[in-house]
Amino acid sequence: MGRLLKQKWLLMRINQKRSEMIGLGESLGLCAPETIKCSQQLDQLLNDYEKCTNKIVSLTLQETSNEFGQYIKNLLKRTAS
Repeated sequence: MGRLLKQKWLLMRINQKRSEMIGLGESLGLCAPETIKCSQQLDQLLNDYEKCTNKIVSLTLQETSNEFGQYIKNLLKRTAS
């Protein structure tokens, strides 16, 4: 699955799970085992989303760093000639 598609899918699941948790909290109470389990599932989805977005930022920074390094090498070659 592509990163952007995965992010969108995770955001959709996060919103669904959040709505489910709110409903459970209102009907069963915040300390009900079902509400707590749903909250833990929401936490996992949020963690997965954060990992997914951090990978994108990390890759972008690495790619930018590599491009900058290549630019400097080319610049040095031109000035040496």
